[in-house]
Amino acid sequence: MMNAQTLTHARQALIEAAQQRLVLTDQVREQKRKIVDLEREVQQLAASAEQARQALADARNEIQALRAQVPDDATIRAYHSLVEILAAPSQGELRLAA
Repeated sequence: MMNAQTLTHARQALIEAAQQRLVLTDQVREQKRKIVDLEREVQQLAASAEQARQALADARNEIQALRAQVPDDATIRAYHSLVEILAAPSQGELRLAA
């Protein structure tokens, strides 16, 4: 049987449910905004990581190129031997040949 008290309780329950729905809707919107912000941050971090990987690869290539320019031990020894010969007192023909 429907009476005023039952209808009043039903009305109050509907109002509370509507208020709860608004609160939950606001919470969902806030979570959505946070997710979008996090996705943007993840994309920025991924781009930064890719740039860092590229910079590292470039640095490795440059180091490898520079290593190729460093003389080996035999070249250094030959250079020092040549300097010793050229710095020695004149030995006539040998000095001219050098």
